[in-house]
Amino acid sequence: MVTRFSNQLVRLATGRNLLFLFLLFLLTTSVIFPLMSSLIEDPTGELEKIDTKLYYTSAELYEILDAYGDQSRRVYALSHLTADVLFPLVYAFFFGLLIAYIFQRAFSKDSWVQRLNLVPFLLLIFDLIENLGIVILLLAYPTQMVGLARLTGLVTSVKWILAGITVALPLVGTGVWLFRRYRDRSSKETA
Repeated sequence: MVTRFSNQLVRLATGRNLLFLFLLFLLTTSVIFPLMSSLIEDPTGELEKIDTKLYYTSAELYEILDAYGDQSRRVYALSHLTADVLFPLVYAFFFGLLIAYIFQRAFSKDSWVQRLNLVPFLLLIFDLIENLGIVILLLAYPTQMVGLARLTGLVTSVKWILAGITVALPLVGTGVWLFRRYRDRSSKETA
């Protein structure tokens, strides 16, 4: 099943699909997220967003939640049930297809590295788990669920590690692809 999904991503990895997903990616990051952020009451501009931190303890999480008012906590929870569900789907498919597109050109088509196009979907899973944890914590406030807060902090850290890997994979693939093209071109010229 995993290999089948990876192969399906390879089939979908066309320039047209990548452009469409890139435009959706831009739409969510430049329009939808700023719109959701504008709905959160933040007169000082200093409220931290939980899911943009690399890691947080349960105490740090509850300091952040304390700083939010009731209205902001509700809007933040709503954004994690709407925009922050849409965005992980968009970036998972965008990066999955981008990795598939590049890796088909950089590595042997039979290589195990072709399945690295699934890493963005692992990131998607952790992002959605993080969102669920944050929403539960927001809606339960002021009740403190310390165990869930700790677990959500760990999930957030794993999410950011996977995000780094997801962004690095196309860069590494592009480097290999360009190196191989240069090497092949050089060997044809010397032959």
